[in-house]
Amino acid sequence: MSAKANKRRSAMLRRKRGKRGARRRGQRRHIKQEQATGKFYDEGYDNGHTAGFGKGFETGMEKGSQGGNSEKDHEESYQSGYKKGIADGRYGGGEAIVDRIMPAHCIMPDTQLEDIIAAGIAALSDRFVNIIPVEQVAERIAQSLEQRTPLSVVRLGDGELLAMAQETVMSVEDVRREGSFLSYAGIELPNLAVRDQLRDAVKRADIVGIPVLRQPNYQLLAGAVLAAHGIDIRSRPFTDSLVNYGLYKGGYLRRLLQGSSVLVIGNKADQLASTLTGYGIAVAGTVTPVNGVADAARVIQHAQRHTFDIALVSAGIAAVLIAEELARTTGKVAVDFGHLADSIIKGEAPF
Repeated sequence: MSAKANKRRSAMLRRKRGKRGARRRGQRRHIKQEQATGKFYDEGYDNGHTAGFGKGFETGMEKGSQGGNSEKDHEESYQSGYKKGIADGRYGGGEAIVDRIMPAHCIMPDTQLEDIIAAGIAALSDRFVNIIPVEQVAERIAQSLEQRTPLSVVRLGDGELLAMAQETVMSVEDVRREGSFLSYAGIELPNLAVRDQLRDAVKRADIVGIPVLRQPNYQLLAGAVLAAHGIDIRSRPFTDSLVNYGLYKGGYLRRLLQGSSVLVIGNKADQLASTLTGYGIAVAGTVTPVNGVADAARVIQHAQRHTFDIALVSAGIAAVLIAEELARTTGKVAVDFGHLADSIIKGEAPF
């Protein structure tokens, strides 16, 4: 090859290397720009958090299934993996959120998660919604019994809230997936008519219990569902959805029932009536069975034939409809009694 040809070839190679170098420098600049915007950090954090959260569960399952040469080894392996999964889950649901929200280049190594949450809650005190304590609910019931004025106390649990969530804050498919127990509670999906009946009953009820725990399908779902139905949680008398148990544990229930004529409604009405009679409570009668929400109108009609002072209604989701309408149409007190009836029947909640 001639000297002239070699010179041309060398010049061509230099140009190619120059272009490749420029591309690499451009890529480095691009990487620096993306790092400056936090894109890589966010993606890495999200991917790492998701992978870590799932890894804890996988570790527990893997260690639990591996076992050892004895039942003790198997249990120890399972517990070890389970604890690892719990630790990862707690991080993902607590400290990881703090890590994500904290400003860059700042840490709080001497502050516990509980203190951070407490400070945050205190800072949001203007958003608190005050609910009626159980002693005030007891006072309202006693006053209505004395003055012979109507009073309905209904309670919204996850079943009622999921039923009210149909095609408002959740699709029917999502409600069906979350509420596999709803048929036991007395409703078959979809049922938008019952959704609307529950909405109207809640709007008319005198006192409404809602969940205070922030577990799935409890307090947060209550807030979303009530808002979707145009019910202002700040301008209505709400209480804890476990007010029935609160009335018992506080000693109010026995005092309210003594001297009153009690109507018992529900599938276990006869057993509860017998138990209450054994405690010296005057039972006016029973209405049983209650075959789901579709049976509410018939049950109300039968209940209206009785003379009573207070009705205890244990009928799943239908109890909301029955208690509200029964109090409104008879001028009496009606309480959504729930599974407290079972506890009394079994002797777990003696008078």
